[in-house]
Amino acid sequence: MSQDAVWGAQAGEAERRRWFDPTFKIMAVKVLPGEHYVSTAGQEMVVTVLGSCVAACVWDPHHRIGGMNHFMLPDSGSDVPVDKSMRYGNFAMEELLNDVLRRGARREALEIKVFGGGNVLPSIGNTTVPIGDRNAAFVRRYLREEGYRIAAEDLGGIHPRRIHFFPRLGKVIRLFLKKDVERAVLNREISYRSRLQEVPVEGEVELFG
Repeated sequence: MSQDAVWGAQAGEAERRRWFDPTFKIMAVKVLPGEHYVSTAGQEMVVTVLGSCVAACVWDPHHRIGGMNHFMLPDSGSDVPVDKSMRYGNFAMEELLNDVLRRGARREALEIKVFGGGNVLPSIGNTTVPIGDRNAAFVRRYLREEGYRIAAEDLGGIHPRRIHFFPRLGKVIRLFLKKDVERAVLNREISYRSRLQEVPVEGEVELFG
């Protein structure tokens, strides 16, 4: 791994999730739930798969520094073990933003794009609001309260998404997943497994450049 990259997971895990993507002809890095990745390494692509989870793509256009996180639950509340904290939005957003700023990004220059929050899981706890809607509402509220503007968003709906983020350019490609892989994404979110498998994609493609 380049020394110009920061991974919110163990280094060995990071290396096993890097590959050369023949479609985009670029090195790719996969971010799993509860992780984040920050890059100043130049030509690489950051990828994640989202159901009810949310990912924020943060980019400084002047310094060409960018990062992505992936969180499953909106807010941790109190008494959260440190090893579980990154699955929660409040920790995940703080970690990603601080990491990007430590790498030299300027707070006032940041462009933030948010994705996910699909209603693919039932409500959790004493609420009838689906977790996807709660995640979407959380990330909007968090960024507003912290004084950040959302440059682009694709939140809600009923379908999982695959996100391709290009930190050098600040561009994001969102693809909806095929219907026959939605159940697999749902099962992975429920079990919170350690690895997301590669899944085929089809359907509408939208660029957030």
